[in-house]
Amino acid sequence: MSEHIWKKISYFVGLLAIGALFGLTAYVANTEIKDLDIWLHLATGKFITLNHIIPQTDILSCSLEGKPWINHEWLFQVIIYNIFNIWGGDGLLRMQVFLVIVTMLILLFLGYNKERQLVTLLGLYFVFLVYQQRFTTRPDIFSLLFFALYIFILALHIDKKWSAIALFIIQILWVNTHGFFFFGPLFVLIGLISEWLKRHVRLPWEWNKAGRLTNQEYQRLKEIFLLVILASLLNPYFFQGAWYPIHVFFSLSGENRIFFQHIQELQKPVTVSTLWAEGQFLNYKAMIFLSFISFVFNRRRIDISALLFWIVFLAFSLQAARNVAFFAFAAYLVFITNMINISYKDIVPLRFSGKKFQYITATFLKIFLIIFFFQSGRSIAAQAYYDFDKYELKSEFGGISLLSYPVKAADFLVKHNVQGRFFNDFNSGAYLLGRCFPNIKVFIDGRTEVYGGAFFKQYREMLEKGDTKLFEEAVNRYKITGIFLNSVRQHIPEGILQYLYSHQDWRMVYFDYDAVIFLKNISEYEDIIKEFHVDLKNWEPPKMNLFKLGAANVIPFQHYYRAYTLETLGFNEQALAELKEAIKINPAYAKAQELAGKIYAERKDFQAAFEHFRLAVIYSPGGKGIRFNLGLSYLDLNQYEGAVNQYKTITELWPEDPKGYFFLSKAYAMNQQYEEALIILKQAHKLDSRDAMDILKIGDIFYEHKEYLKSKEAFELALTTGKQLAVIHEKLALSYEALGDKEKSVEEFKKSVAIEPKEENKEKIERLEEELGS
Repeated sequence: MSEHIWKKISYFVGLLAIGALFGLTAYVANTEIKDLDIWLHLATGKFITLNHIIPQTDILSCSLEGKPWINHEWLFQVIIYNIFNIWGGDGLLRMQVFLVIVTMLILLFLGYNKERQLVTLLGLYFVFLVYQQRFTTRPDIFSLLFFALYIFILALHIDKKWSAIALFIIQILWVNTHGFFFFGPLFVLIGLISEWLKRHVRLPWEWNKAGRLTNQEYQRLKEIFLLVILASLLNPYFFQGAWYPIHVFFSLSGENRIFFQHIQELQKPVTVSTLWAEGQFLNYKAMIFLSFISFVFNRRRIDISALLFWIVFLAFSLQAARNVAFFAFAAYLVFITNMINISYKDIVPLRFSGKKFQYITATFLKIFLIIFFFQSGRSIAAQAYYDFDKYELKSEFGGISLLSYPVKAADFLVKHNVQGRFFNDFNSGAYLLGRCFPNIKVFIDGRTEVYGGAFFKQYREMLEKGDTKLFEEAVNRYKITGIFLNSVRQHIPEGILQYLYSHQDWRMVYFDYDAVIFLKNISEYEDIIKEFHVDLKNWEPPKMNLFKLGAANVIPFQHYYRAYTLETLGFNEQALAELKEAIKINPAYAKAQELAGKIYAERKDFQAAFEHFRLAVIYSPGGKGIRFNLGLSYLDLNQYEGAVNQYKTITELWPEDPKGYFFLSKAYAMNQQYEEALIILKQAHKLDSRDAMDILKIGDIFYEHKEYLKSKEAFELALTTGKQLAVIHEKLALSYEALGDKEKSVEEFKKSVAIEPKEENKEKIERLEEELGS
């Protein structure tokens, strides 16, 4: 066939490939609603819609009551509440799919070149891979749309008079939809700075000419900058609303850094330790690499505005995982911009640059991509989980997730019209508001910038560290009358749970796999407490209908999470009953096997513990904690060879974890392999040079086994940690005494007494000195 026909075929197949990519994008964008914050937005949207008021102070929280609140997302909240109110969760997903497809279409129009369809396809596919992390009904999805619209107008239509008015309108919508509206003026500012540099600074190669605006376009850009700044003031809070994102940005240091440590989406996507980790934001790293390489190939004709744009959004994305989609857009745009100036001859050998060869190769590559996109869609479509209430599979696409929220616990509050001021875990706050506001006001929700780092730290002290004094102060200060602790895919901290269950002021009225609810023992709740008070001593696990379940391979997580909470409260018999049901449903559920093993180990039934841990490792060989527990059960049963083998496996799988080496050293020592134990102990010490306690334990084993030279060497190693010095010197003294070196023993005892003057050690010094004198 002629070159012309191959060109036509390549073009047509390219359009099909683009269509296949957009089909895959639309399907994935229909992922069921899982986001937590959406419920907070629905609650606020409901309040604004029904009351026709945009709140100036907090209305949602009992701990922030009356505090000034800049709600810069009010328009988004009104939109999604009304969609949800009319069409439910599926309506929100249809909106999400629409916005994602429109955004991707804008990116396509920005980068499409019929002669270079593969370049556009490659860039868009990587955008999709990163962008899909933000396929959630959040204000970000509008920000990403406005981001694309801004660049579309600035890049392709700055010469049109209507561009200024269009951007003015977009900026008004953006400032009332999401806090990232400051990107609008930032884009224009980057353009102005770049244009000034091109006109007034001598730049390398052809940088002064690349992408340079006409005088008329430069003047219009200046006008647009003033217009979008003015548009940013058109919000319910005027200057405060426009300045708010900048204020938040500058408040991210200091006490507010705590959010970046404990909230997953605020953590850095790439650190020095994860830079080369394969599973860590691999597509994001690929986009950094591809866009950077495009600058290298186009180094002579770089548009300085594209370079500044890329640097700004790379720096922005490196600050938090939730920002990577914005960099993906920026990387795509600069990749396309740079590739326009790069010919095939710049990157491929001359013999492969013939037009016919290019068209044939491109055709087959596009066919491959079409097949790949369809196969990806098929595998994604199979994603589903089991709905235990309906005894059927629930697709992960469409509707609201059954796994992400404490649905039944919220149903309980709604059904019984429970009202009050609730202490809650961070992940429950938004959902409680979406389901129960205004009947219930929460202690904390997802508005981190409103609560602040100091408050979040106090919350963690109460919930995660069990500071009951601080908790009681909060109960009195904020007049807390209820407690809601979510256990969906997470465990309730032991301290706070045990305190609440045993305290006379609180009564458990709801217990299930998804949450526990406590109400204050006051007259307001007298009837509901009387009817629903839960006594876990009498708890019996719900039974699954195994005939209905059939041979379905399901994960009985509900039994497991109830069992975990029961075990935390000390109801081991009831926890085991839950676990037996879970194992009956699916013996391969490693978490259930592991928890059963822990309970039997606590009971000193080491044989039963071993049997459960063994099965847990078989079903989940990559579980580090499970392998450690199996190793411990070998030790408990005096099966030292088995323990050695288990800990050797751990050190092979996780060679950077010192704990595995310490346990391996202990197992060797217990198995009387003393030389091996000492060698491994030194390896462990290299990995963790501050761990004294584990070294002391192994030194004690040497001593008990009368391997006094080995115990001396272990205790000398422990000295280098700088910890537990009095204890270490005492143990060294005992080792020297056992070796018959009384002078050294006296010397070590004296060092111990100098740090910690124990009478018994003083007596030992006197005795040894007398023996030396005689």
